[in-house]
Amino acid sequence: MSGAGPTGKVYPLKDNQARAVDPSQSVWLSASAGTGKTQVLSARVLRLLLRKGVDPSQILCLTFTKAGAAEMATRVNEVLANWVRMPADALAADMEAIGAPTDPDTRELARSLFASVLDTPGGGLRIDTIHAFSQWLLAAFPDEAGLMPGSRAMEDRDREVLSHQVLADMLVDWERTGETDLLGHLGGMTLRMGPDGVRSWMMRCADHRSAWEGKGAWQESDIGSRTRVLLGLPSDATRDGLSQLCSDDRFDVAALRICLAEYEGWNAKGGREAAAVIPPFLSADAEGRFAQLNTLEAALFFKNGNPRLPKAAGDAVRDASARVQDSVNTIRQQQALFDLVDLLVPALTIGRRFALRWEAAKAREGLIDFDDQIRRAADLLTNDAMSDWIRYKLDRRFDHILIDEAQDTNEAQWSIIRALTDDFFSGRGQRDDRLRTIFVVGDYKQAIFRFQGTSPENFRIARDYFADAMATARSNALAIGERTSVGELQDLGLGRSYRTSQPVLDIVDDAIAAIGPAEFGLADGAGKHEGFDRPGLVRLWDPIGAAPEADDIASASSDYEETGDHLTQPEFEMADRIADQVRGWMRDGFPLMKDGGRRAGPGDVMVLVRKRRDLAGLIVARLHARNVPVAGVDRLRLGAPLAVKDLMAALRFAAQPLDDLSLANLLVGPLVGWTQEQLLQHGYRDPKTRLWDHLRKAEHPEAAATADRLRDLLRLADIESPQALLHWLLVGPWQGKRKLMARLGREAADPIDELLNAAASFAAAHVVSLQGFIRWFDAGDSELKREAEGAGGQVRVMTVHGSKGLQAPIVILADATGNPDTSPTRGLALPDMTGTAIPLPPLRSAERVGPIADADEVQSREEREEHWRLLYVAMTRAEEALFIGGALTKREQEPAPDSWYAQLAPLFEGDGQPDPIWGSSHTRGSQAPDQPALAEIQSGTLPDLPTWATTPIGPEPVPPRPLAPSSAGDEQGADPPLPADRAKDAARRGILLHGLLERLPEVDAAQRRELGAGWLARQAADVPEHERDEMLASALGVLETPSFADLFAPGALAEVPLAATVNKVVVAGIADRLLVTDKKVLVVDYKTARRPPTSAEAIPAGIVRQMAAYAAALQVIFPDRPVEAAVLYTQTPALFVIPDAVLAENGPRLQPEQESFAASPVE
Repeated sequence: MSGAGPTGKVYPLKDNQARAVDPSQSVWLSASAGTGKTQVLSARVLRLLLRKGVDPSQILCLTFTKAGAAEMATRVNEVLANWVRMPADALAADMEAIGAPTDPDTRELARSLFASVLDTPGGGLRIDTIHAFSQWLLAAFPDEAGLMPGSRAMEDRDREVLSHQVLADMLVDWERTGETDLLGHLGGMTLRMGPDGVRSWMMRCADHRSAWEGKGAWQESDIGSRTRVLLGLPSDATRDGLSQLCSDDRFDVAALRICLAEYEGWNAKGGREAAAVIPPFLSADAEGRFAQLNTLEAALFFKNGNPRLPKAAGDAVRDASARVQDSVNTIRQQQALFDLVDLLVPALTIGRRFALRWEAAKAREGLIDFDDQIRRAADLLTNDAMSDWIRYKLDRRFDHILIDEAQDTNEAQWSIIRALTDDFFSGRGQRDDRLRTIFVVGDYKQAIFRFQGTSPENFRIARDYFADAMATARSNALAIGERTSVGELQDLGLGRSYRTSQPVLDIVDDAIAAIGPAEFGLADGAGKHEGFDRPGLVRLWDPIGAAPEADDIASASSDYEETGDHLTQPEFEMADRIADQVRGWMRDGFPLMKDGGRRAGPGDVMVLVRKRRDLAGLIVARLHARNVPVAGVDRLRLGAPLAVKDLMAALRFAAQPLDDLSLANLLVGPLVGWTQEQLLQHGYRDPKTRLWDHLRKAEHPEAAATADRLRDLLRLADIESPQALLHWLLVGPWQGKRKLMARLGREAADPIDELLNAAASFAAAHVVSLQGFIRWFDAGDSELKREAEGAGGQVRVMTVHGSKGLQAPIVILADATGNPDTSPTRGLALPDMTGTAIPLPPLRSAERVGPIADADEVQSREEREEHWRLLYVAMTRAEEALFIGGALTKREQEPAPDSWYAQLAPLFEGDGQPDPIWGSSHTRGSQAPDQPALAEIQSGTLPDLPTWATTPIGPEPVPPRPLAPSSAGDEQGADPPLPADRAKDAARRGILLHGLLERLPEVDAAQRRELGAGWLARQAADVPEHERDEMLASALGVLETPSFADLFAPGALAEVPLAATVNKVVVAGIADRLLVTDKKVLVVDYKTARRPPTSAEAIPAGIVRQMAAYAAALQVIFPDRPVEAAVLYTQTPALFVIPDAVLAENGPRLQPEQESFAASPVE
């Protein structure tokens, strides 16, 4: 380890590390995996800051990922913060460790750097991704970039929604304007590619913007001629010219005559047929020969291309037959090229039209995608009319530029970097007296992002460019006798890994040697890796094959229905075994040398897959099922997680209650929690009846209670925004977030949060409606990326691409048996005469001829090289232990020859050892020895803990919280406990009676019966009429009792909210009836028990405490008059006033455990 460590500690630099951070030199650094390049970058920034005359604002660092930028900024800032008050000796040691001067002036400068960085415009060093820097550049020069006010970065969902809209608008316009030819061609493309394939093709055309706009762009009028030139044909070539390939000067007729002589002497059916076909062909003109070409080819050659010749045919005849075949093949290839022209011209015409509409739509909506950011930034610095002025402004800003992960920088990004640095070496910069440097670090072996449009070849091209520019500048300055600060580009390399143990790196070296450095794209070979001298383990698990009786697709298993993915049976088995293996490590202990020796935890395990397939999700599910802490997959589509599907089912039901499928999904999901059996029990109905219509009329208490909850959801859906409704579902009465995470694990948290963010994004850009949000959500999907570095204490499951920059003590390659030949290939593109890449639609194998065949061969080679570089990245994520495994398909008896597994297996010698999980395994290296601490844990001989560690801490004091008088105690009334199926009816009866007693006192006595009956009929239509009549009679009996006249007089109050603090307890509740006079205050609560007590002394204790709380609160509110509390039983009716002494004895107060902390034995 070296440079600035992750906790602000500075480690000594060694060899090329020390040379690379020299701030006076421009450096091109090739750094293998784990060699501490991020620490070298951080140390170089520190050295630059310690150089006199270098302001923090003059340094620009460009990284590949946001995580990399944040890590470097954190390391630098922690070191600078430590230096502020660090003792002089320690500060000098830190500075000496990175090769900086330690004189008093430099030490004083070091202590001031933290403040200087904070005072820099923007609040710190500019350490950005290339996209973030482009955004900053566009924000700094919006007018020059042609940005509309309010422009924003395009999200994945914006891209999906807008692409659908642009395509739909284009089709509508074509229909209106009668462009039937294009509509017909589009229909043919749809049959050929499918609807999604057509839209994907159009988006590829949109991504190749330079083909349709700008200098040398393709115009619709010349697409035909330029397509022919692209395929190697003359611009004005037509099919009519094909017949000329049959003329005597183009077709090898001499060879054909030699073959004729042979066939005439071959007394067999094949010979007679060929002898009969050749003479008419030879005697015809070019057009006639072209018409007979199919007949000639069938007579002379088999379908597989082999010649029809007698076995005794001599070499001369066979040579002549081959020459004839070459002539025929030339014609066939030209025919295939014209067929391609017929295919490509309409496809490119449609693609161009879409691309232009796409650009217009983005401009109209004020959206800028990632490619736009890079392109516009590059245009500002190179092609724009204002570029000289912009570069003049920037020339005054950046003197030192550092670039990380340079091997994955594409051509457009390099153009930005070149524009920023051109004046460094031109001798025409504004501050020629200042030293200006560039520092680039990368590793060709880790170039794995070609599918994103990057090319590792740019790494080499850029290195040559900067080396030549610096050499030229230095040579020119010396030639005219001027002094120059431009030096030579220092080409350095880092080969010692501070991450991976030597046994693991040994197999990496052996793999490169066995596969061949050229297969990795390494023209100069690869040096030997040097790693930590500590134990390291590499184990090859036997591949999992399909059981003889297993289907290729495990659709018959319950697991398949759970995941919904077309996974093979061996892949299910693979996920199960990986989960069992990891659980075994956590249970039995896997010793590590890391941190001085300890047992591995879940956070020490990383599972890698080659492609983003559902195998990763299945592994996560299997680990979760075995209670192994696991983070979710590193990337997923927002609409895919079950938590999102459950929440969207609730929203779909709220928008359309008659959607039976959404309601059924909601009921059996975690939000409601029914089982399939409960759904069948309560949802079985007539086929013509909707599920919601059936449920809301259900009488079973369980179904009725659920229907009430669903009614709450429907009521809120009418008035709340989608975001508010989701929030209510998650943290409101439904407690959805708690239920979802209990069922699905902690990995459900991120998708839930992203769904809330999506609802907020929708509200910011659209008219808010629930149906609108659902339609917007379904129109496109966005990708959710988890930051794996934040998954502390959990197993990480991710793609190799996602693991770039990460590491783990234990790494599992879960699908090393994958066949690269079955992977989908990227779309092809051909360069035109100007070098602009022209995209091509998906082509069949037979259609890949001419220049397309050459381009296909180059692309296949490049993809295979990246396949092996991906293996290098995967293996070098491991610190101490690497495990390799995979599953075979039903058709495979052994791993594919070019799979990782097949190439690594020969590197393991000897027979496999029995393995309880994998059957057999092969091992290289050795596992870390058991540490003493581990031995004690496993033997159970742990030291005794001190007494304080096992003594419970006393309870915390509970702060005053509102006391609801209605819950001050359990009511144990005269009524016996009701059965479960009648409790709900009793509660509803009480609510309805309370409602009558609240409303009827305000109504004229003569109208009370009529109005009360009408109100009950509306509110309780499902209650039998005789029960409604009984409730109304009970309420009227109370109101008509003469002794209660004052209580229901016009001055009395109903449903009165009360709140007061009594003996440090906040009392809050609602009184059923309150009468306030000059002489006293009377508070009354209604009770509807069918067997009321006969005296005040018989009132249940819980009700007494409730009334005592009301009385105490009212005494605080009305301190100048006495307060009485009474309970009115509606069944009798009877009013019981509770004695003052009883109220005082049952008043609210803090419980003893709330009054203070218990004494802590620790203190």
